Amino acid sequence: MKRIVRAVPNTITALNLFTGCIAIVFALRGWTDFAVYCIFAAAVFDFCDGLSARLLKAYSNLGKQLDSLADMVSFGIAPAALLHNKLNMLLSDKITGGFDSGLVWELWTFFPFIMAVFSALRLAKFNIDTRQNNSFIGLPTPANALLTGVLVSLSVHGHWLAAWMEQWYSIIILSITLSALLVCNLPMFALKFKNLRWSENKIPFVFILLCLLIVCCALIFRQGILFAIAVIFFTYIFLSFILSLFRKK
Repeated sequence: MKRIVRAVPNTITALNLFTGCIAIVFALRGWTDFAVYCIFAAAVFDFCDGLSARLLKAYSNLGKQLDSLADMVSFGIAPAALLHNKLNMLLSDKITGGFDSGLVWELWTFFPFIMAVFSALRLAKFNIDTRQNNSFIGLPTPANALLTGVLVSLSVHGHWLAAWMEQWYSIIILSITLSALLVCNLPMFALKFKNLRWSENKIPFVFILLCLLIVCCALIFRQGILFAIAVIFFTYIFLSFILSLFRKK
């Protein structure tokens, strides 16, 4: 019975990895929405494996390493593949030109995979950094992947929030910016509650209230849930930056 209980978190982590692999295939085939759905599913599994490990007290070194490997696929390679496909579409007319010029533009389409490299660095740092037990230093890979997926999906559907992504160089800038956020030393709060006391959880509670307000406004003004999620992630990054400034002062 104990073996079965211990296997539950690792099984959920394996589902994270499996859906991440499917997301990569969908992304490379140009099935953007399905790829984004799979990344969201992987994020749910990523949340549930940690939750189940805490509830069942089924911690293990194997589970920790498996979790990082799954996150690398689902939240490192998958979002990079989405940006690669988006950039490939934007540069399709240039790639089909002459061999010399076409090859140069073809090489540019692989630039977003630097995000996968920096995701690996982020995960490696997280595994050996004892400061990140109750908060994060740098943008967490699941948040980065979800933000990337939402922005690509919004751009595909022609939403005004992601209209700037219709320029090929915007994808390059986005890849660099998100890669930098992954490994920067910016402290970012985590939504981890040890109890439900307001005095000890002011920041998470305020952020949750802001999220509810953003979702309500998005629904009222008919902007869609993906718009709300994108704004929530931008708010999370901005709020973390403001809090870090106040802590330094």
